[in-house]
Amino acid sequence: MKNLSRVAWNRFSRNAGADDRVSPHFRFSELTISETAARLQIDNAFPDLQSCRCAVYLCRNVMEPVRRKFGPYTPNSVFRSQALERALKNMPPGWTSNSQHTLGQACDIQIASVSTMELAKWVTKNLTFDQVILECHNAARGRNSGWVHVSLLPPGMGVNRKHVLSYVMDPASGKYVYIDGLHETP
Repeated sequence: MKNLSRVAWNRFSRNAGADDRVSPHFRFSELTISETAARLQIDNAFPDLQSCRCAVYLCRNVMEPVRRKFGPYTPNSVFRSQALERALKNMPPGWTSNSQHTLGQACDIQIASVSTMELAKWVTKNLTFDQVILECHNAARGRNSGWVHVSLLPPGMGVNRKHVLSYVMDPASGKYVYIDGLHETP
């Protein structure tokens, strides 16, 4: 699709079926699927061409290479509408999220066959990314606890920062905090 004209791309993004492939191993529907959205009857469709393009770019440049390296998986979350973000974070109507998920620029990945830490390390060493966040990983709960959040800015949308973080429980406060680098919850 990278060679499609804007008109052809607009036609595809409006008419893409759930089973249409956007990469060798992922279908269009996997970019917006959400059990929470379905259960709460929240529309989680792309609101515009830009967020759709960002999600397809992310799929081809992050999700697909991860799939080729580690085998089959289903992304936990790629695009999230503002309404879905509000529901997930229990926020009031009118609240606006600044999550890269709402722009189609982020995905959350867990893979049963690889530890979450190993996945995060591989992504940081082998892929271009804006952020990699090892979220809620606690090896005491199992090697696959938590997930890896990966964001990627497509060309023309800014510079990818290559920011590596962990979202871990702070023992002193009992709250989750962001810290630099890849770390397990103590």
